[in-house]
Amino acid sequence: MLLTVDLSDEGIPLQQRLFEDIKRRIIMCELLPGSEFSEGTASTYYGISKAPVRSALARLKEAGWLQSLPRRSHVVAPLTIHDVDEIYNARRLVEPETARLAAGHVSKAYLTSLNGACTRAYNLDDSDAKREFLLANAAFHVGIAKACGNTRLVNVLAQLHEESLRILYLSVSVAQRSESWKTGHHSIIDKLLNGDREGAAKETLEGIERSRCAVLDALKKHKHLLSI
Repeated sequence: MLLTVDLSDEGIPLQQRLFEDIKRRIIMCELLPGSEFSEGTASTYYGISKAPVRSALARLKEAGWLQSLPRRSHVVAPLTIHDVDEIYNARRLVEPETARLAAGHVSKAYLTSLNGACTRAYNLDDSDAKREFLLANAAFHVGIAKACGNTRLVNVLAQLHEESLRILYLSVSVAQRSESWKTGHHSIIDKLLNGDREGAAKETLEGIERSRCAVLDALKKHKHLLSI
């Protein structure tokens, strides 16, 4: 059973909690691309009235996570190969620059802490472990960006990594991999600590391209998960 909204948590508006929880379910492919999601379905699932659900769904539509259908129903935003390319092309423009700017301005302790969560072995048959790994990997790259000194670039990259997470989760779920998976970012860490700006940017760009190739390879073998 998926986690539901804690209605007793009055510190955060209910609409905001609904927005975040439904977005989480979309990103982690608990709600698959193209699947229908109506006010009534959400209201029943969370055991609440339709008014806060309607507000949350409107925000999700504005943010691009949902698309409208006639008679107030919605579908989870579909994914196409074009979408995948757009997201990775945007990351190519933004992410190497944040690494370049961060080089020499980030501490070893900070990077080691971020990388530590990526180097544990994760069982890919365990949905919680899969989610932890992908979140840790995204946090590493956004964490580097936070040291670049440009808040707007950080915000753009954080949004791109949210969109990448859905793609990665979908591709990892169908890829033929071993049961356990771990990775690290030791090479880029060395470049960042040594203040090698061009090296950090190059390592970042190469990592983006490796990810793109792996994702496209997996998804092209499972075209039923993508829209035409």
